Amino acid sequence: MRSAQAFDPNYRAMLSWSPPGGEMVVRLLPWQPEYGSGLTFDTEDERDMFAPVDLTVERSIWAPVTPVPDPPTPVQIVDGVRRADAHALDDGADGAPVFGLFGSFAVGAVRCDGIAHIVEDRIRVERCYLHSGESMPDRTISSGTAMVTFTSQRVSKGTNAQSLVAALNRDMLDAEAHLAAELSRDESVLTLVDGPLRSLRSPGRRVVGYIKRIQQWYVGPTERDLLPTLQPGERTPIFLIPSGTGIEEQHNDGRYSWFLPLRRLSVPYHPLGGVMRLETSGALPIAEAIALADQTARLLPGLSSMPGKDPRAPHNLVPVGALETVLTHRLGDRYWIQRMLTAHIGREARGAVYA
Repeated sequence: MRSAQAFDPNYRAMLSWSPPGGEMVVRLLPWQPEYGSGLTFDTEDERDMFAPVDLTVERSIWAPVTPVPDPPTPVQIVDGVRRADAHALDDGADGAPVFGLFGSFAVGAVRCDGIAHIVEDRIRVERCYLHSGESMPDRTISSGTAMVTFTSQRVSKGTNAQSLVAALNRDMLDAEAHLAAELSRDESVLTLVDGPLRSLRSPGRRVVGYIKRIQQWYVGPTERDLLPTLQPGERTPIFLIPSGTGIEEQHNDGRYSWFLPLRRLSVPYHPLGGVMRLETSGALPIAEAIALADQTARLLPGLSSMPGKDPRAPHNLVPVGALETVLTHRLGDRYWIQRMLTAHIGREARGAVYA
């Protein structure tokens, strides 16, 4: 465990420097603006930024943890992409508008064990027609020999277009969770899941959720002061988030969590812009959780992306970016899908008019 004096003095000087006259220091966040920000917490409500977590499950002193060197850990990373192909509106039986969404998503995994390669036989593509009506048929659209079926799915609270997009996102996350649970049965490999851990059905013991977008800190201001001083390869001590705490889905046993820096960003960027939060099941023995946390601290900085090369750098890991490219390709060309949908719905509408 290192003391504050052991940190790089030049880096610490950069963090504490302020211009003459007490002016505020402005630094950039590395994500491109069209993707929002990796930090989305509400600065107006400090109560929502931290929670009554247990900070002493690993050690009693809140200070950097530097894992000992260890052989590289094989890792498999699960991720997904989704796309809203077309919005729709129909008249319900009572004359009320019925919203609809033709949407597609794909999930898959990339494995890194010296080289990165897509796990081809685990890629899954789904298409659905989400709607707020009582009963809608599946719709199969075609062009030549190509056929695509959008499975009808009623969304009970799909009262507007945004709620249907949210339902599509939940379907994708459920598919990611299902794939992660299947892959994690191989406990010789570390399994990483994009986002907070959801309820995985019979998962293995070596599953970690990595959170690219921090919406809640869980720890207080004093503990957060440590985060900008961490160096790549270090992490915070593990803390326990009790069940029922926070804004994300919870495990009954709570979650072990920790922060680590992915990359040492250059001076224009705020040092918190490179921090990631991770979590694993609180049902694990603490020794196993520590081993997982140490593996992520050694592994993830080497997989992080660089600002200027990825719009969500450094949080969008390089192998994940490659996986997203493959999954997006498997969804098919959006304009081709839209043309097929337009032609299909047009035939339906003409048939209804002349029936």
